[in-house]
Amino acid sequence: MHDELAMDISVIIPTHDRSTPLRRTLDALGAQSYPLRRIEVVVVADGCTDGTADMLRHYTAPYALRVIEQPCQGAGGARNHGAAQATGRLLLFQDDDMEPVPSLIQAHVQAHRRWPGSVIIGASPPVLPEGSSLFLLDLRRWWEDQFHEMGRPDHRYTYRDLLTGNLSIEAGLFARTGGFDISLPCREDYEFGMRLVKAGIRLAFAADAVSHHHETADLDRSFRRVRQEGCADVLIGRRYPELRYALPLASLEMPGSRLSRVLRAYAFQRPGIGDGLAATLRSTLNLLERTHLRGRWRRLCSTLRDYWYWRGVADVLGSRRALAGFLQGGPVHVDDGAHEIEIDLHEGLEAAERRLDEERPACVRIRYGKQPIGRIPPTPGAERLRGAHLRPGLARQLATPLLIALAMEAAQGERLWP
Repeated sequence: MHDELAMDISVIIPTHDRSTPLRRTLDALGAQSYPLRRIEVVVVADGCTDGTADMLRHYTAPYALRVIEQPCQGAGGARNHGAAQATGRLLLFQDDDMEPVPSLIQAHVQAHRRWPGSVIIGASPPVLPEGSSLFLLDLRRWWEDQFHEMGRPDHRYTYRDLLTGNLSIEAGLFARTGGFDISLPCREDYEFGMRLVKAGIRLAFAADAVSHHHETADLDRSFRRVRQEGCADVLIGRRYPELRYALPLASLEMPGSRLSRVLRAYAFQRPGIGDGLAATLRSTLNLLERTHLRGRWRRLCSTLRDYWYWRGVADVLGSRRALAGFLQGGPVHVDDGAHEIEIDLHEGLEAAERRLDEERPACVRIRYGKQPIGRIPPTPGAERLRGAHLRPGLARQLATPLLIALAMEAAQGERLWP
């Protein structure tokens, strides 16, 4: 890359007691194809007790390396601290268990040149150890599905697509939008994504900005995490009432297995009994995995995740009645005041797509000539409509009324012009 096209970039890595994978990340950053003299790496050691700071003091880097030590504040606080101290015009957040490919930084820079003012999400394909558990195998499949969906040109981004393990943003934009909310127990990335979406900031996926994720999660940690997610969803719903019915906590009364219903009741009414039952069922998962009963393992694992999520919701709200009141506090019509336009497909699909790209409405009414077809409503927490969203919306939601409108328009034309 020519010097005049280069962009100063700060790579920010929050870390907590993972010095070995962190060293792998630092080594991979030293092999970048982007000019290393244009790179600054800021490592924020968040309450580390494993010798991470000592390793960093003795690490010889081919780029500018800065080390910040702080008491344990969590990954969000570490990212904020690193961003505040960074000098680059572009911030690239990397987790400490990532292994960037040599073209990672160059791909992020090129994506920002293609989509100025956007937030770029890179791909983080999981790398699993040999002989991985069912939990890790399912987790890899989930991540692969996420990246495949985001790579579709017609993907409609939502706040849930904001993934911080491999993410870049202009430093000025990060400062203006306030960074990550450290008051949340987790999901600070989702909350930041919601602020970006509401501000009209574009999210974009760069499939070639690859940083391999050496996955080290385990099942018990995931149960603790999903309980935190239940807490965080309540807090996010309080801040953004329009999301309340879109959050998983709106599904309490949805049908489920008898065991699921019993555990949900215990989560609110008898959490001590529920926790004991969940611990017993957790040991059953080990037996199911050893005996290769994968279907049963997945069903029971899903039931336990469901329980721990509701335990997190109950930690904040306390009772089902409080949850009902919480949901009733959300708006009945999420499209009140939403920017809406009307398009006529008789003028052509390309013309309709161009208009959507120009006006970026939250929702759209569609007709063909005089025949109404229907409406693509606003989606809470989603980006405003682009032209790329029109054809999938017609195919998935409005195919039948579109065919009826075309037939009626054709019939009327035949009567007018015998």
